[in-house]
Amino acid sequence: MTLPPLLSRLFPGEPVITPPIISLLFANLTTIVFAIAGHWNAATVMFIYWAQSGIIGIFTVASLLSADIAALRSDMVKSQIENGGSGDVSPRFVRFYTFLLAGFFALHYGLFHWAYFSFIVDTGLFGAVDFSNPEILIACLFFFINHLFSYFYHRKDEWRGAGFVTEEFFRPYRRIIPMHLTIIFGSIIVFALTMTGIEATMPVMVLFLLLKTYADLGAHMNKHSGNGQIL
Repeated sequence: MTLPPLLSRLFPGEPVITPPIISLLFANLTTIVFAIAGHWNAATVMFIYWAQSGIIGIFTVASLLSADIAALRSDMVKSQIENGGSGDVSPRFVRFYTFLLAGFFALHYGLFHWAYFSFIVDTGLFGAVDFSNPEILIACLFFFINHLFSYFYHRKDEWRGAGFVTEEFFRPYRRIIPMHLTIIFGSIIVFALTMTGIEATMPVMVLFLLLKTYADLGAHMNKHSGNGQIL
């Protein structure tokens, strides 16, 4: 199912409505409803999307480790031959390469999120996160289910060779940075309004949550563009 013409102009490529897109939209809208109904502060909203980007990192590691060894070896051999090499690449080396790349990504991405968690929770700049609130766990669980579903739904549609591995390594950063910047700047505006005595900040927060949802959907559609290539 394709998007209506008006919505199609808002997203890249030839967007098609798929079950993972529906579940991603549901997870985002559920978070917005929880935020409004529970009068969440900026820190709670930021934590939810911190958790989502951490989940993206988990499935990125899974994708790197599940790369097609035969396809990746074929691409490596071809690249070596084109550059004057012998083309002697063993499957064991290819497997070691995927583990090394996944480990490096997990370390670097994990350190980034450790610092981001400290910024959200430890500083208290945007309020306190009530970890006893079950709605926080539910929202995080919905995002985990969405990304788990998307991982298996698109797994057989992608050529998992060298291009896939390279793009899979860098794509999470391109996906989460716009999302996080949207939430961070939105939270800063909400914080500034609160400091000036303006208490009706929820409409501003909802606006930035909707912008985050748009960025999230756009990134997903860009990744799974339907043309058989990794963008």
